[in-house]
Amino acid sequence: MENSDFILKWTEDLKAERNLLTFKEDDLRSDYFGLTYDVALNFYKGLILYDFSHFINKGLISFDKKIFDYKSHVDRIAEIVKHPILTASHINSLNRRFTIDSWSVFELCVTSLSAALASPEETEKLLNHQYNDILKKIKSTKLTDSENSDIKKLLVKEHLTHVPITRKTDLLFKKSKGYSRNEKNDKEFLKFLGKFRNTMHTNYIYYGNDYEFKYGDAHFVFKNEKTVVWLDPFPSTPKLFFYIIGNLKAIWKELIITIPSPEFIPYPDLSQE
Repeated sequence: MENSDFILKWTEDLKAERNLLTFKEDDLRSDYFGLTYDVALNFYKGLILYDFSHFINKGLISFDKKIFDYKSHVDRIAEIVKHPILTASHINSLNRRFTIDSWSVFELCVTSLSAALASPEETEKLLNHQYNDILKKIKSTKLTDSENSDIKKLLVKEHLTHVPITRKTDLLFKKSKGYSRNEKNDKEFLKFLGKFRNTMHTNYIYYGNDYEFKYGDAHFVFKNEKTVVWLDPFPSTPKLFFYIIGNLKAIWKELIITIPSPEFIPYPDLSQE
């Protein structure tokens, strides 16, 4: 119950925070909060299922004979808390989906906000970043016009969604006026969370240079070709993941309130429900 109450309050606080924003309806900047709320609410519903597993096994939930044919599915729910492997699998799945989906919401909104705010020159620089970096490395090599054209076709991105998120957040940080948080720490936090999220696509196995990150009393250790490990100061609770995504939300909020921007920035596709 404690964990369920914690998440329910987290979602309700997020909803209240969104309602205090003064952006117009369907504005991307406030839609971020709604999308993150939806992701957190799905975590909440998954945790309620975990609680129900406890209740079923304790005989606190009974089922009408009319749904007896559904018993095999009820039994699967009841098994969640009976076996440590199933318990770990259920909780890990919730944590993984929550982190991946929350980061995806952030990345979508960062890309769309960058597209709305970047000048034509800034947009071109972002789209050409890989091409320009390669040219710097081979500046001593003479290329024919045809070779240069072929390289450009291979490296220039078609849309900002294909540009690394750190380049887009760097653009947003530069446009911020009066950013009140620690910008250096926030950039490092985004670097960490991007790495952590990427390991979830490889079952938490990390590929890259060794890296460590401390977030409060939590300590994450990334070693090449090893499963990322971390010290969780809130064992047996989802609090660490919610504090991490809460910090991501706080960074977004600080950016949108400190960047001079148009009165209305629409969500990319308003036909979505």
